[in-house]
Amino acid sequence: MVRLAERASALNLIDPEVEASERPWRELTARERLGDLKRFVTAGRFIEIGCSTSELLDAASSSFKVMGVEADERTSRAAAMRGLDVFNGTLCDARFPDGHFDAAAMYHVIEHVPSPRLELRELRRIIKPGGWLILETPNIATVWYRLLRARWRQFIPDHIYFFTPRTITRLCESGGFEVRELRSVGKAMSLRLFINRLGRYHRSSANLLESVSDRLNLSELTVRIKLGDVMRLYAKRVKD
Repeated sequence: MVRLAERASALNLIDPEVEASERPWRELTARERLGDLKRFVTAGRFIEIGCSTSELLDAASSSFKVMGVEADERTSRAAAMRGLDVFNGTLCDARFPDGHFDAAAMYHVIEHVPSPRLELRELRRIIKPGGWLILETPNIATVWYRLLRARWRQFIPDHIYFFTPRTITRLCESGGFEVRELRSVGKAMSLRLFINRLGRYHRSSANLLESVSDRLNLSELTVRIKLGDVMRLYAKRVKD
């Protein structure tokens, strides 16, 4: 898998300084994702594919036996330094045992992989019968894509595939999973990051907002964004 953080940086999609200061909000997102996951499964072996800086694994380690997969060597090494078990490579490279995990999650990863169908096949193999799959991915069946087209925030070069609720459901069901919940989700971020992202679309507005934010010392304010263009799916692995 392409080293996504480096690729995004090369495309000027991220500001390293802004991203580095965002860790408290990544930890907040991790806690919220964990709380949501626990509505379906509360213990056992949990794996996150594409675990990045591993805030979710860290949060989940008090309830689950956690494992991560991360293609980026730098972030997987940082996770290991925090005492987390993270495999550097792809899911198929890792070759986990059959039926090994009670739950597996991919947050904003399925749209990047060369073959979502093959990825789902491997996930079905490593998740035990009755275990859970969690996917979070952009939803292209949104008014924002219809209005913005190539300027839609999710329309970036490293997003290979896009899904609608119907197509992501069909992919999971054809791969041996029963979809139990599919809904729109949002994200918490700092006002600093919100302004940074706004700058991709309207630089002058972002500059004005940044000026006001700096003057009033509002950069650390938490902003919650829910635009209806990101969906989260929970599916149960069908028994053989």
